[in-house]
Amino acid sequence: MSEKIVNVGGQTEAIAVDRDGDTFRSGTHEVTIVGIRGNIAELHVDGRTHIVPFVMHESRVSFAFDGETYIVDIAEKGSPTRAKHRDHSMSAPMPGVVLKILVSIGDVVTRGQPLLILEAMKMEHAIAAPRDGRVSAVNCSEGELVQPGVDLIELT
Repeated sequence: MSEKIVNVGGQTEAIAVDRDGDTFRSGTHEVTIVGIRGNIAELHVDGRTHIVPFVMHESRVSFAFDGETYIVDIAEKGSPTRAKHRDHSMSAPMPGVVLKILVSIGDVVTRGQPLLILEAMKMEHAIAAPRDGRVSAVNCSEGELVQPGVDLIELT
């Protein structure tokens, strides 16, 4: 068993992970890697099969799972980790094309409200507001190809 420091959307916590070949267990969850082809993983998560598109960069994994997009920084316990996804802005979790921008500068948004639609790996991903706020900047345009880490929308 090893302990990992995981940062998901600015929330950092230590988790214990037990690995047996391609199967990982943490708490009550079990994930088995069935196969990986390019940037698509076939996983069994708690007994259900999922196809999960992902992008890896150093210790950072961006992936879409169960209708949500996640950015996770992983480090061994005792090694430094830093949040790469700032709470006050929305950055691209993976390379993709901006399909539709749903807000304008000055709009008041609530936590979970879709801000834009990004197409990545032949799937549409809604980028949602991480908290209540006001749109202070829209740094992309519809049809634009964006890269991971690019601030797409900023909230105040």
